[in-house]
Amino acid sequence: MHIITFAFECGGFDRRLMRGGLSPLVWQLSRRYAAHGHRVSLVTPAHGHLERLRASREIEDLPHLTRTRTVPLVLDPKVWADRPAEVDMELTTTAHRLSLDGVDVYFLSNACLDLLPDRLYPPPGAEGRDLAHFKPLVFQTEGLRFVRECLAPRGEPAVVHAFEPAYHYLLPPVLARDPSVHTVSTVAANAPIGQKVYRPQVERLLELFGVTDVDLDALDGPPPAEDSAPAVLGRALAGTRMHLEYGPDHVGLFPLVAAHADLVDFVSPGQRRYYSTFRDTPVEALFATLPVARLLRRRADRLLTGGCAVTDTWLARDVATVDRHRVLRRLGLDPARPVFYHAARYAVHHKGQLELVRAIEEVLDSGLEAGFLIRCATGDGTAANAYFQSVADRHPGRVRLVWDLADEDTLFEEAACADFCVYPSKYELDGFLIAQAEAMACGAVPIATGQEVTRHFRHALPAGHPQATGFAVRGSFRDDDPGLARDLAARIRTAADVFAAHAAGTDGTYARLSANSRDLARQFTWERAARTRLDAFEDLLRGRDRKFPAREAIACGWFDALPAAAWDRHAAAIQDAALALGDADAWERAGGPTDPQAYERLFEAAWRRADFTAALRTAVLACRPDLAARVHGRGGVERTADGRWQVRYRHEQVARVEVVVEGGDHPPAAAALETAAEALASDEPVPGGTGALLRDLPADGRRPGSFTGLVGTRPVGRDLVVMLTLASGRVTWDTLPLNRPPFRLVATDLDGTLLRDDLTVSPRTRAALAAVADAGAHHLVVTGRPAAACAHVLEALGYRGLAVCGQGAQLYDAGSGRLLSSASLGRALARRVVARVEERLGPVELGVVTAPPDSRFKVTARFGERVRHGWDVITDRALLWDSPVDKLILHHLQVPEDRLAAVTQELCGEEVTVVHSVKGMVEVLPHGTTKAAGTERAARLLGCTGADTVAFGDMPNDIPLLTWAAHGVAVANAHPALRSVADEIAPGNEEDGVAAVLERLFAPRTTPPLAPRGRRG
Repeated sequence: MHIITFAFECGGFDRRLMRGGLSPLVWQLSRRYAAHGHRVSLVTPAHGHLERLRASREIEDLPHLTRTRTVPLVLDPKVWADRPAEVDMELTTTAHRLSLDGVDVYFLSNACLDLLPDRLYPPPGAEGRDLAHFKPLVFQTEGLRFVRECLAPRGEPAVVHAFEPAYHYLLPPVLARDPSVHTVSTVAANAPIGQKVYRPQVERLLELFGVTDVDLDALDGPPPAEDSAPAVLGRALAGTRMHLEYGPDHVGLFPLVAAHADLVDFVSPGQRRYYSTFRDTPVEALFATLPVARLLRRRADRLLTGGCAVTDTWLARDVATVDRHRVLRRLGLDPARPVFYHAARYAVHHKGQLELVRAIEEVLDSGLEAGFLIRCATGDGTAANAYFQSVADRHPGRVRLVWDLADEDTLFEEAACADFCVYPSKYELDGFLIAQAEAMACGAVPIATGQEVTRHFRHALPAGHPQATGFAVRGSFRDDDPGLARDLAARIRTAADVFAAHAAGTDGTYARLSANSRDLARQFTWERAARTRLDAFEDLLRGRDRKFPAREAIACGWFDALPAAAWDRHAAAIQDAALALGDADAWERAGGPTDPQAYERLFEAAWRRADFTAALRTAVLACRPDLAARVHGRGGVERTADGRWQVRYRHEQVARVEVVVEGGDHPPAAAALETAAEALASDEPVPGGTGALLRDLPADGRRPGSFTGLVGTRPVGRDLVVMLTLASGRVTWDTLPLNRPPFRLVATDLDGTLLRDDLTVSPRTRAALAAVADAGAHHLVVTGRPAAACAHVLEALGYRGLAVCGQGAQLYDAGSGRLLSSASLGRALARRVVARVEERLGPVELGVVTAPPDSRFKVTARFGERVRHGWDVITDRALLWDSPVDKLILHHLQVPEDRLAAVTQELCGEEVTVVHSVKGMVEVLPHGTTKAAGTERAARLLGCTGADTVAFGDMPNDIPLLTWAAHGVAVANAHPALRSVADEIAPGNEEDGVAAVLERLFAPRTTPPLAPRGRRG
C-alpha cells in the first residue's frame, strides 16, 4: 500500500530537526512501514535546514513540483488589531526528496516554512505580532496541496497517516471527499481538548479546497449559559494549562479531526482511555458536556491504540559495555552514590521539572547522599532557568545539569549509568514518554507520576507487586505544585533507602524492580507498533468493518454505547467497572445483585470518587434516605450580614477545596514562577485566564476532610463552583447553591392538575417547569395512578425523575422505568372492608389493582362507564382475590362518592386509608398511605422537607399533600373540600393554573418572592 506520513517535525534521523518525542515516532514508524515492503512518502517542512542537510545527505531537488500560490490568511481582528482582515501570503514552494531507509522524505521549502530553524515551532508570543505564527497552517495548506497533486491524485489508493491534530486538522475533512484515500490521525501529546482555531480561517481554507458541507456548528454545539456550571468550569480552567477559552467565532480542531478521520490513533492504551474520558482530571466534567465526548462514543470503533516504542538501535546496545565509573566521573558525579536521571526537552511545567528541582534541593539540603543527572534540552543549549542553575551550582558533585541536545550515544551512556529515572510529568499531557522507556530499558527504576497515560510502565503498581517497576507520585494539574515536590522528595528518599539495602545485599527489591523495568521497556518495539497500525490500514483499504471495542468501552464507562449482546458476553467485566464507578444502573443491567449490601458498596464507591450524582442515584434506587442525607449534607453556602459568603464543605476523601471567584485576567502567582524569557524557552506560555480564579477554602484542622471559610470575592456563576482534590489524586467539581429558590420541591398531581383534560402538558407549563429546574428546584409528580398506569404518561411528558404513585403507596423511577417500592393491601382485610360497606349501603361494584409486576386493573362487570380500556372485567368476584392486591376500589351505583367515602372511613378508617380521587370512585389503601406520606419519603431522598415544598392538586385525595406542604395550591376546577384547605386558588388545569403560579414564584426577580400564606385553621 502507499502510506503518506504527514508531520510538522521528523528529526528521527537528525536531531537538529527534532524538538520532542514526535520526531522518533514519525520516523521509526515510517521506516518500519517501508521495511514491510510498502511505499512510504513522508511530507514535512524543511525548516530552513536544506543546505545543512545537503552537506551530509543526498538531497534531490524536484523543480517540476515547484508551485507559486497564495495561502489566504484570515486574521482575527481581536488578536491582529493592526492588520487587515485577510492577507494573501504569496509563496513559492519547492519540493526536495531524501531517500533514506526505504522512505522518500519530501521536504517542502518556502519563505514561511524555512522560518525558525532553531526552534522549528512558532514561539507562544508570536500570535498577534508575527505572521510566523502561521507557519504550521502554511504547512497544512501547502502539504495538503502537495499530497493531493503529487502523491495521491484522485483515484489512487493511499493511507495518509498524519501526526498531531493541531498540525493536520484540515486533512481529514478535505481528504474525506476522496473514497480512495483514508486518513489516520495520531494523537501523540494530549493537547487541551478545547483547543480551537479561528472559524473564518477554517471556513476559508475548506472553501479553498472545495469543501463547503462541513457542519462546524455541530462540532462544538451551542455555548453554555454564561452563569452555568460548565461555563464557570471553562473560565476557571482557562487559568491552568488544561483548557483554553475561545469566543463563538472559533471551532474545535480535534472535533474536526475526530468527525472525519477514518481512524484516530493513540500511542498508549492509557492515553486512548484518558483522551476519551479525561477521567479523574479537572477537565472530566467539562469534557462530558461537549459534543466531541458523544462523538467519540459513537465512533468507538474508529479509535486505535497503535502504541509507541524504543528504537531498535537503543535496544541493540549493551549496558554492560558502558563504564559507569568513567562516565560519572567525567560528569562530576560520585559513582558510589545512587544516580537519579531525567532527560527531556526543557518544559518546566509540563514535564514537572520545577517540582523535580525543588525536590532535589530539599533532599540535598537535608543531607541525602545521591547524585542527580538532569538534562533539560533547549534548542540552543543555553541555560534556560536561573533557579534550576542556582540549585546545580550550590550542589557541585551532586547535581549535573545539562541544557544541550545530545545524540543517542551520549544519551545511552547517561541512561546506562542511572539507577533511577525521574519523570514527574503533569497534566496528563504525555502520550507515551519515550525517554522514560529508554531509561527503563537500561534498567533504571522509574519514579514518575501515576498518570493514566503512562500506566503501561507499571510504576504505579505497589512496590511489592510482582510486576511492579518502580515508584509513583500522585498526578498533578497545577503549576509549581508543592504537594508534588514533597511527594517527589519522599519517593527519592525511599528509593535511596531501597538502593542502599540493595548495595548492602540485605534486600532484593531494587534488583527485582530494575529487572522488571528493563524487561517491560524492551517489549515496546517499533515492529509491534507498526504491525498494529498496518493491520488497521489494511482493513481500511479492504473496506473491512472494525469490531466494536466492547472491553475498551467498558473500561471507559461507556455503558450506554454497548450493544445488547455485550451485556451478556461481558457481564462480569461490566459489573466490575460499574462497581468501581458506583454506577448502579449499569450494575443492575449486568445482572448484579440488588440487595442492601450491593447498594452500600455502589454508594460508597461513588461517594469515594465524589461522584455525587451517582451516589444520590444509588441512594434513590435503594430507597435509602440516610445515604441521600450524606450527599445533601456535604456542603453549603450562607450569605453573611456583611455581604460575604460563609462556605462549609465536608468529605473525608477530600484533601483540598478551591472555590471559583471573580478575579483578574491572569493568575496572580503565574508571573512569579518564571521570567518571560524562561517561559519562551520552554514553549509554555503563561495561562491567560478569563477573570475566574481558584481560591483555597481553609481546612478545619479539628476534623479531617472538613473545610470552612469566608469568601469575600464574588463567586462566579449562579452557584458556587468548587474544585475538589481527593486524597487519591482524583480532581473533580461540585456546585453549591448560592441562592435558595422560593421552594426547593414542586409537587404536582397529574390528572386535572398538571395535565389538561386531553392528558397533555401545554408548552407554557413545560416552560414553567424548566424554570423550576433552572432555579435548582425539583419537580415531583404525585399521582393516584399506580405506576403501571402512569408510566406512558410520564414518558410522553419527558419526565425522568421520581414519581409518587398509587396515592403514595409506590415510589417509581421514571428514568429507568423501575418501581422502587410498593405497599400492598392484605386481601383478607380488603374483603372485610367490602363486607362492612355492603352491610351498610348494599351491593358495591368492586375493583382491585394487583401487586407488581402485573399491576392489572380487575373490576366487576357493573363498573359501567367507569371501565377503561385495558381493565380486566370479571364476572366471578372470587377472581378479584386470586393474587396480591395493592388497593381496593369501590363504586356504588346509587350512593354519591362523598357519602361512600365517608361511610367507608367511618367503618374501616382505623385499619385502612380511604381516599376520593376520581369522580365515582373511592379507593381503599394500606393504612397510613397518603400522598403526603409518599411525598415525604421521596422528598427525603431529594434532600427536602415539607417546609421546602409547594404542592398542587384538584381532589380530596390531595388534602394531605397540600396540608403537608408549606404552600398548597388548588386549581380552580378542584373539589370544594380541597379548595377549602388550600393556601391559594390557581386558574384551572385547562388555563395552565400550575404554570401561572410557578411563573410568579420562579421568575427572575430582585425582590423576595411572595412568602407562603399561613395555614388555615
